[in-house]
Amino acid sequence: MQDEKLTFEQLMQLYNHIGEEERHFNSLELEYRKLASQWLLVSLGAIGFVLTKQEIVPINIWALIIGICSAATIGILVLWLLDLKVYHELLHSAFKEGVQMEKTYPNIFPQIRINMINSQIGGDIIKRVILYYFFSVLVLIVIANIAIWMMQLESTLLPFSFNACSLIIAFIIYKTMTQKSERSF
Repeated sequence: MQDEKLTFEQLMQLYNHIGEEERHFNSLELEYRKLASQWLLVSLGAIGFVLTKQEIVPINIWALIIGICSAATIGILVLWLLDLKVYHELLHSAFKEGVQMEKTYPNIFPQIRINMINSQIGGDIIKRVILYYFFSVLVLIVIANIAIWMMQLESTLLPFSFNACSLIIAFIIYKTMTQKSERSF
């Protein structure tokens, strides 16, 4: 960026190209977040259907609800992985270059990215997006834990064990999601 030999025209082309890259990765992330919301809503709808149509479900409804929650959790985690660990990293790379251009040429470029960073605690929205994914998964984990108790098993060892494992899994998911989530610009 420190190359002073670039003309104004070249700087503008570079700045516009960075903006195009940001829009591209931002739109991909938006689609993954929409998919995660849809995935959660469809799974909740499936659970509601199973609960209202118990007479036509040929297996234990509570086991089916646990299965729905498990499958939906895995699906949302895959979407989180693609969104934040792949495309957000690529978006961040482009955004960081835009910030560097704004810092290097403050008299040429508007300070849009720098103002965006200053408007967010920590400079990035990633923590809020992580919470969005985490609480989506947590809702499903809680529903699965309620379902295990509704099965009314003869022993309470399995439900307690399931609850303990769920707590550990939720903790691991949270730690994995927040690991290396800090950004520098």
